[in-house]
Amino acid sequence: MIQQKKIKIKHLLFFTTLLTLAFGQYDYSLEDLNSSSSSYGEEIGTTYFQNHVTLHYFGHFTWGSCTNRFGQLNNLYDNLKNQGYSVELIGVAKASQSSSSGNWTDNNNSPVCVDESPYDVWNGWNASQRDLFVLDLNGDLVLHQNITSGLPDNLESLIIELLGQSGTDLCNLNDIYVSEAHNSGNPEDYIEIFNGGAYDCSLEGFKVDNSQDMTDMIFENIVVPAGGYWFGYMGDDSSFSFDLNSNGDEVWLSDPAGNIKSVSLNASVEWDGVQLSQSFLGDGVGCYTIPTPGENNTDCITLGIDVHNILPQNILLLNSYPNPFNPATFIQIEIKNREDVIIEIFDARGSFVKTIFSGFLDRGIHKFRWNATGSDGIEVGSGVYFYTIKSNSVSLSKKIVFAK
Repeated sequence: MIQQKKIKIKHLLFFTTLLTLAFGQYDYSLEDLNSSSSSYGEEIGTTYFQNHVTLHYFGHFTWGSCTNRFGQLNNLYDNLKNQGYSVELIGVAKASQSSSSGNWTDNNNSPVCVDESPYDVWNGWNASQRDLFVLDLNGDLVLHQNITSGLPDNLESLIIELLGQSGTDLCNLNDIYVSEAHNSGNPEDYIEIFNGGAYDCSLEGFKVDNSQDMTDMIFENIVVPAGGYWFGYMGDDSSFSFDLNSNGDEVWLSDPAGNIKSVSLNASVEWDGVQLSQSFLGDGVGCYTIPTPGENNTDCITLGIDVHNILPQNILLLNSYPNPFNPATFIQIEIKNREDVIIEIFDARGSFVKTIFSGFLDRGIHKFRWNATGSDGIEVGSGVYFYTIKSNSVSLSKKIVFAK
């Protein structure tokens, strides 16, 4: 597991407090009012951005000095996000000044919230105007400082150190999953894990086992690229040691916090002289396929009614990356079986923007680049957009943010 360092800040600046407090003490649930933010319209707070370093800035919409500091923080936030760091900035003002919220939202793409009277969040955090709070990956308070005189000189380096020197964060269990496994013993048993997230991530501290004891394998700092794979053969160095039962088994994957997901393997099957593997989508359902460890999975193989085919969902809409983006983002689609689809972009009002693709897609993960232009080739305005995929069987959509 990545050991979060206790950062010792010497001679930082006046009014700096270094604390470690119980998780949950510094949290809230407020609506994001910034239409340029990726979380626009959602109830957000510290726990909303799990596995992120979060910056919480308190100020007044109507005060120029508060607006200037928020803009400086947003520039730092953009710079770190563009480098792939998992950091979030949230601005918290008071609802009595909501009419002037544009001072913060018009030129910034980070979340902005307002605290209603009697200002429980401000009071609970003991916040004053232009106070900055920095919370680590566990939601613990690391820095509380009034930044009237300017941002701390080492704020950026502090955030990077909290995330780890490489800038590669721990994987989120919602983004990674067992995508293929082989349990025949011929060739060797193997397990493959896919990163469906938008950024490279580390499996350090994750565990894999064929029981919920989760004692067999603990990952070291293995980085899985966005849209990429880790796979290991049974008994190899830095891999698992348990035998996968050829009559059927379970593969369990857990994160360092102890959250668990699993896939179920059916009995091993031979087809046309090949011992088949079993491939899975992110929701844990799968089917028999030709073995492809470390590569895109092949089409499902239908073997007849005696073989349990467990794949009801044919299309999975993966996260786009980067998001927010400028000047382009990559949209990822996972197809289980060949299907006729159309991929389109719509703005926040539901108006059509552009068709990205229309036609048949074969099984596998497909990437499409959108450069923030409409059907006329003209660049769209900054803000929230939705990419959708439609077929005869499903219609799915996800949100992306274009930040100029």
